[in-house]
Order: sequence, then structure tokens, then C-alpha cells
Amino acid sequence: MIKHAVVTALLVSSMCGVAFAADDEMRQTVSINSPNPKVEEVEGALFPKEIVALKDECAQMEKIGLRCQSVIPKSSLDTIQITFARGSAMLTEEGKGFLRSVGAALQRKAGVWQSLAIEGHTDATGSEATNRRLSKNRAESVKSFLEAEFGLSNIETAGLSSDKLRDTDNPTGAMNRRVEFVPNW
Repeated sequence: MIKHAVVTALLVSSMCGVAFAADDEMRQTVSINSPNPKVEEVEGALFPKEIVALKDECAQMEKIGLRCQSVIPKSSLDTIQITFARGSAMLTEEGKGFLRSVGAALQRKAGVWQSLAIEGHTDATGSEATNRRLSKNRAESVKSFLEAEFGLSNIETAGLSSDKLRDTDNPTGAMNRRVEFVPNW
């Protein structure tokens, strides 16, 4: 009886086409601005409970032969704790400390994510070409650290230049020189 109710509920939700926008503009971004976050805090930011529940629901539907029509939204972790000096892609010791929590969270959730995108950002100082290259180098620095320290793989990088300023009131501010983590489920 309970199994029948679960199957019925799953059928109804699939027919209703529960959908979330997976567009980058619509992703759920969480910021952690503590220099030494707990691994659980990072896990919660990268893998929010409601998205995990939706993913589990789709997996159950597929197990019984139904097609899940839900679109799993993206989530991301943005932080000002991994910042860079102007014109530099070198990680600070504080940034490495934060990355240790990120790496541990990614290891613990290894079965949940398929790949990870690391987006590098710059402030509005410098030319577009320079900022594009610098932001890509920042993402590559973070990727190298996570690979070396945690043995993680399947990491992609992107340089977004100053396209998405975090502090629009201060376009040349340090808060804009950062990375963002986007797990792909």
C-alpha cells in the first residue's frame, strides 16, 4: 500500500513536470564568508538538501522505469575567503585553509557530483584580455591545489574576468578577485 502511494506520488510529480531552471543565472548560490568553515557547512552550500532530495526522487522514479522530467538546478559556492592580490593567481595561506574544507566536502560527497566547475573572477582593473587570462589562471590555481591535496579529478575551469562583480560599488575591490565552485550533478 505504501509502495503504491509512493509510486503514485512519483507519477503525479513527473506528470506535473516539476521543473527548476538550471540556467546559470537561476542557480542557487550560497556564500560562506567564514575563514575556516566546517566541512558540513561547505557540503550544505555545494549540495543543498532540497536539490539532493530532488535528485533522489528522480533516481527512484528511474528505478521503477519512469522518466524524471525534473530539471536539477545548479548550486554554487561563492566566497570572499579565497581572494587574490591584484594581478596575481597565487593562493594565500588563508585561501588554502578554506580550500581544505572545500576539498574535504568534495571527497565526502564523491558519489554525488560528476564534475566540478571552478569559475575564476577578477576586479575591473586591467584589460578584458588580461582579466580573462588572469581569472582562468586563478581557477587553475585552485584546481591544482584540490588535485594535489585531495586527489580530486574531473575539475573544469573557466575565467569569467570581471563579468560578475561581487562588489559592484567597488569594482576594483579585493572582494571581486575570487573563485566560485559549481558542482555538476
